[in-house]
Amino acid sequence: MFLSRFWTLLLTLTVGALLAIVLLARDLVDRERSEAATALLYKELDKIDIALNLHARQRLDVLLAPALDPEIRKMLGQVSADAGRAEKLRQKLLTALREQNDGLGKYKADMLIALDLRGEVVVQVGERQREIGYLMAGFPAVDAALRGYVRDDVWKLGADVLLVAARPVIDQGRYVGAIVHLTKVDDRLASDLSPRVQLGFFTGGAMIAVGTPKEPGLIRAQSAFFGQPLEQVLSSPEIAERGYSEVQRISTGEGDFLALYALVRGEAAENRVGYAVITPLERMGAFTEFYEKAGTQDIHSLPLAHLIIGVVLVILAGWAFNWLEGERPISRLHKHVQALAAADPKDQLNIYRFRRRIRKLAASINQVMDTKIRQMLETAGHKGKSIDAILGGGSGEKRLSTATFKFADDEHASIPPPPPAAGGSAPAEPQAIPPAPAPKPAESPAPAPAPAPRPPPAPGGHRPAVGEAVPKLSAVEEQAYFREIYGQFVALKQKLGEPVEQLTFERFEVTLKKNRDTLMARYGCNQVRFQVYEKEGKASLKATPVK
Repeated sequence: MFLSRFWTLLLTLTVGALLAIVLLARDLVDRERSEAATALLYKELDKIDIALNLHARQRLDVLLAPALDPEIRKMLGQVSADAGRAEKLRQKLLTALREQNDGLGKYKADMLIALDLRGEVVVQVGERQREIGYLMAGFPAVDAALRGYVRDDVWKLGADVLLVAARPVIDQGRYVGAIVHLTKVDDRLASDLSPRVQLGFFTGGAMIAVGTPKEPGLIRAQSAFFGQPLEQVLSSPEIAERGYSEVQRISTGEGDFLALYALVRGEAAENRVGYAVITPLERMGAFTEFYEKAGTQDIHSLPLAHLIIGVVLVILAGWAFNWLEGERPISRLHKHVQALAAADPKDQLNIYRFRRRIRKLAASINQVMDTKIRQMLETAGHKGKSIDAILGGGSGEKRLSTATFKFADDEHASIPPPPPAAGGSAPAEPQAIPPAPAPKPAESPAPAPAPAPRPPPAPGGHRPAVGEAVPKLSAVEEQAYFREIYGQFVALKQKLGEPVEQLTFERFEVTLKKNRDTLMARYGCNQVRFQVYEKEGKASLKATPVK
């Protein structure tokens, strides 16, 4: 089985090598995807910072319209000159400011506030528009706007985070107040600011807004997953020194994500207000994903014809080795075992016709056959075996000759009748005994039979007269007669080269008595005469009833 084992080893090593390559390729793909996702997060973090600055610039630009509106400038100038006129002008100023806010389009403020020169709220549109008369002076962005600067900032007011833009109002060459534009940070704003990755805003340890990226097929994480590492991130020294954290890995039921956290620029950073960008981490799953991700061009570039031919050759080679070292030796062994059915009982399998494990199997078959035959011979006398089994027949020891036991009325009896019994009387032969067939011309003449044993003596030396019945033998006389027949039978077997080691007198005597009783019961005689002769090159016995 060397070829089959070598082929199996070669295939196992090949499959193992291919499996190792696939596993390494999967790890490489996963690492490249992780590195690509990390690089994407840092790029998006810079883009979000730029997007926030651009958004602030756009809000400052759109504030030019209300800051340059003639009515708003005039009324704020009058209020700044005389605070008592604020009540009379408030409704008219509110209407003008609302019209300006509606005209800002997508940059419409959630709260648009007009301040007098002292920083007091004159009118407010949008949310909380009825709240007036409170001071906003003291905020850095407001103070800078009242001094003639344009400023943007991020505020945390209660639970809300607001993007602030402030611009001064100038009338007749003097500063008369400021317009403050406030935009609340919510999910819509987060979605607009980052189309490729998911953006979220947090304050303290909680997320307040999570956007939905417009990138098709991108997995969206829930806000609860955004907030998992917040406490750890905000307490890390990296975010305090650099303003942003290390890349964090978040595992959810929907998959793995990578997240990057950063603090906003402005006043709200002191209140731990910031934003996070998050992107899904795609990992290689099953091996079939290589084929699922492969495109039509990749598949067409494969040498499919060579692959198919290689697989077919491997299968054919495996079948050939299996037939040569497996099926063919078994078939030969089966053929030789079947041939034993028609062979001589002493024949065995020639183990040298086989190789390796088949030779061991043939030797085991021979050993089992020897053991079974030996057991049958040892127990034949106790289980009433036939004369063939006891005297070396086909089921006996493999090297014992086949001994046949013929009765007087046997159809193929070929020896002359035994001599007459004592007193000159002819033996009582069974009826319908055909004459012995003449030998064929081509065959050699049959060997002369062994000399017939003397007839068993009558008890007390008495010779019966003609017509008188032959008396039965005593036990001593019968045993002496059986020993004489046994000696003749053993002598003839030795002469013919047959083994006699397994043929004991006790077993021989049991067989003679059994056949004696059978003939005496069948013919009603008192004695049975046995004769030893050679038949077909083997020692045989003939039993004749004597009346």
